[in-house]
Amino acid sequence: METLIGNQIERILIIQTAFLGDVLLTLPMAHHLKKINPAYKVSFLIKKELQEVCEIYPLVDEFILIDKSKYFWSTFEVVKKIKNRFDVVISPHRSARSSLISFLSNSRIRISFDKSSMHFLYTHILPYKKNQHEIERNLSLLHYFNPDINWKEKISLKLENYIFNEQFMQWKDKNEKIVVIAPGTVWETKRYPEYYYTLLIKKLIEDGLKVVLIGSNQDFEIGLRIQKNIKNDFSCLNLIGKLTLKESISLINLSNLLICNDSAPTHMGVFTNTPVLTIYGSTVPEFGFYPFRSMDKIVQIENLYCKPCGLHGHMKCPEKHFKCMIDLKPEIVYKEALNILERK
Repeated sequence: METLIGNQIERILIIQTAFLGDVLLTLPMAHHLKKINPAYKVSFLIKKELQEVCEIYPLVDEFILIDKSKYFWSTFEVVKKIKNRFDVVISPHRSARSSLISFLSNSRIRISFDKSSMHFLYTHILPYKKNQHEIERNLSLLHYFNPDINWKEKISLKLENYIFNEQFMQWKDKNEKIVVIAPGTVWETKRYPEYYYTLLIKKLIEDGLKVVLIGSNQDFEIGLRIQKNIKNDFSCLNLIGKLTLKESISLINLSNLLICNDSAPTHMGVFTNTPVLTIYGSTVPEFGFYPFRSMDKIVQIENLYCKPCGLHGHMKCPEKHFKCMIDLKPEIVYKEALNILERK
């Protein structure tokens, strides 16, 4: 297979305009490109609402933002910014718009997957392997640069080992273990039931643990309802909607365990030194979005006839029983959480 090393390459653009978790899982591409050649100038095209990512990863030389709510106009604006600027465009994102932007960039080398929409617009195509971890899949797009990349290699984010949130600093006790819980997700069938989270948190508090809730503004009401049902403001601190991305990852790094759904916090957690326990409902780890370190664990209902019911899940259970979550009792998650905490 041909190689692009020494092929007069200087500027590289990576396109990933999906969700936060997808962008985080794309960041290792910059790390490995810089290892191959520190002189490479690596740019990322991401959604405008994810611009906080710019603050946490120093190896990306430039973040270009796109407002996806303005479909045609934003595409036109981005093409104007990137046209004739890049030697190589790599798109882990497989949408038709990403393919079109890549083509209109006028880059002489354009790389993506064979499953990408309008993949014929790329100059180099690589197989999309369903059973790989998403990081490994993304890094396979660097095959023309280096076919032998260790996808599990730890990369470092730009984080200070403290939290800017004054409320947390006053609440934190050095001698107590802290469990961070991120109860939200975009897709309802990927969300562990609020009532179950409430029962889980009560059991953790009874064991002398402290719990912090984190999440985006969209999760704000969930946090309020959970904390109201806990009835223990001191041991459960609700910081949902109050932290930046950088602060959230820093907080996870200071904690003893992260418990979350199959969503972005899982991928935030694997960039820290804290074990992750991910709860799977309608999706499965085999899709490639799972915490992969030896200290991380997952919990799910096995051998359910309707699972998985879609790559992203749904807003409502198609079978109307939601067994993938309802049957995953809090005691199961609690037991696995204790196993992790005892090892840490």
